[in-house]
Amino acid sequence: MAAAAKHLPAKRSSKGLGQDRMVESFIMLSALGGDCLDDFDHLRQDAGLAAMLGYPLPAAATARQWLDRFHDAALLADRPAQGSFIPTESRWLTALGAVRDHSIRSYVSALQPGPAVTFDVDAHLVGSSKAEVRMTYEGYRGYEPLLVCWAEQHLIVADQFRDGNVSPAVGIKELVDEAYASLPLREGGWQVAVRSDSAGYQYQALDHWQTQGWRFAVSATMSPPLRREVGGTRACNASTQHLTGCLNHPASYPSARWSNSEEASNSRRLTAPLLPH
Repeated sequence: MAAAAKHLPAKRSSKGLGQDRMVESFIMLSALGGDCLDDFDHLRQDAGLAAMLGYPLPAAATARQWLDRFHDAALLADRPAQGSFIPTESRWLTALGAVRDHSIRSYVSALQPGPAVTFDVDAHLVGSSKAEVRMTYEGYRGYEPLLVCWAEQHLIVADQFRDGNVSPAVGIKELVDEAYASLPLREGGWQVAVRSDSAGYQYQALDHWQTQGWRFAVSATMSPPLRREVGGTRACNASTQHLTGCLNHPASYPSARWSNSEEASNSRRLTAPLLPH
């Protein structure tokens, strides 16, 4: 937690918990099954927990005030009345990202994991009753954070908290690049693969990952041109209606670039549900 004290802005007062212990407190809240800030008031009554940590957890009001510092209203000034919007991260959020990256590098240094890195990319819907919350594609109000997880190590290596009306496809390529940049240099390099649902089925991302020399598995709506391209590819499990385990099977992605045109020529790797078009 020393990274939190290093990267997060200094407190205005020396009283109370330092930045390192505030970050650790939120980790403990999550690890102990806390659902909301009010759970701090219950957990801080546990004398055994306080003895184990060496300090009492913050009160809910204190935790809320600390979180408010990550908010910068000026960055939301350009939010449109209609449509989606992703604001620039505040100074505090950028600093917290540096803490996350430091933790990833420390983890790799301590555990020396193998070279395999599979980035699982997915957006997660989080319902909310706040007045300013936007409608999600599922028809209820909430947020839709986009996460990149290192599957082999069960680590979140990049994240972006977003309104519920932001398309899951927006910014996937950039966030995966951010995840890769968080990894320390490794002798011999990393063996990178990317997994995504159809939100990742966009030629800019697929071309970029191919140029990087990364493997990828991306689901795609089965258009007629794509069906013809994968028609000669053997499904790994003939008892299902899905082309599965095809990280090593080449298939082009015509509908990602040409929207059902016949001009598919580049070989790519993907996982494509064999669904009627």
